[in-house]
Amino acid sequence: MNSVVMVLVFLLFGGADDPVPAGPAFTISVNNVSLQPHMMAFTVSAGSQVTLSCSDSLSWSIPSLALSTTGKEFRFALPRSHGTYTVTASDTTSVQEWIMIVPLNQDQFRTATINSFPVGFYGDGNTRDHLPDRGFIELWPDVFDARISTHLRFSDFLGHTEGNWPQYMVLDLRLVYKLERVLEEVAKSYPEARGIHCISGFRTPAYNEEIGNDTGFSLHLYGAASDFWIEGWPANNLIDDLDRNKRIDVYDGEFIVAAARRLEATGEVAVGGASAYRWITTHGPFVHLDTRGSAAVWQTRRNLVDNPVI
Repeated sequence: MNSVVMVLVFLLFGGADDPVPAGPAFTISVNNVSLQPHMMAFTVSAGSQVTLSCSDSLSWSIPSLALSTTGKEFRFALPRSHGTYTVTASDTTSVQEWIMIVPLNQDQFRTATINSFPVGFYGDGNTRDHLPDRGFIELWPDVFDARISTHLRFSDFLGHTEGNWPQYMVLDLRLVYKLERVLEEVAKSYPEARGIHCISGFRTPAYNEEIGNDTGFSLHLYGAASDFWIEGWPANNLIDDLDRNKRIDVYDGEFIVAAARRLEATGEVAVGGASAYRWITTHGPFVHLDTRGSAAVWQTRRNLVDNPVI
C-alpha cells in the first residue's frame, strides 16, 4: 500500500517544482530597436536620451532615478554616470523588470584596477588599443543575481569574484541571446533541456593569467565567450545525454555545437567560435561558444573516457 501511495505522490507532485522560467511579459523597443526575445537587459550610454516603447500602454518607472510615466513610450535623459538601473513596466495583469546597463567608458579605466578590483592589463599594457569597446559593468549585490534573460543572470558570467563590492565585468549581450537561442534549438529534439550551466564567462586579464591561460586576446577577456553545458531538471552539474546514445560524452557537446551552427547559418545569432570538450578531472563535457564574427573551429580531443557517467 505504501508503495502505491508513493507512486501516486510522485505522479501528482514529482514535476511540480520543475522550473520553466517565464520570458519577458512584454515586447519592448529601446531607441526604436526591438529587444530580442528572452532578453531582460540592454545597454545605453551615460548622458544619453533613451526612449522605451511598447505597442500597449504601460506604467513605466525607474525608482532609483525617480522617473515614471504611463503610455506607449517612456522618454528620459540619463545622468552622466555609469551604473545599472532597474526599469519596471506593468499593466493590469503583469509586471516586468529589465536591467538598464550604463557601462564605464574607456577613459574611466586608466590603471590595472577599477576601485581596487584587479583587472590587469589588456594587450601588452603599454597602449589602450585593446581595451574592451563595450566598457565595464559595475555590479553590486542587489543586481549580481538579477536576470538578464529568461535563463541567465549576471552571476552566470562572473563566477569568479575578487575582494569587496563592487565587482566589474564586460559582457556582450549578443552572447546571452545566442545561449538562449541554442537552448531553444536543443530543446526541439531534447525537450528535457531546462538550464544553461556556465562554468566560465568573463575573465579579467589578471585572472586569465592566474589560471595559466597565456592567451592575451581570449574572447573571455571581452565578455564574448562562454564555456557551458545544457542540462535538465533537477540540475546535477553535468551535461545531459542530449544525443540519447546512453553515454555522457563529448558528443553531447557536439550536439550543442551543431545546434549553434544551424542558428548561425540562419543569421539569427552572432557567428563565432564553437567547439566541444571531453571530460576533464574537475567536470564533465562542455562547449565553448563565442561571438567573434567568424565561424572559428579548433581541434579538441574527441576520444571517449572509460566508464562514462550516465
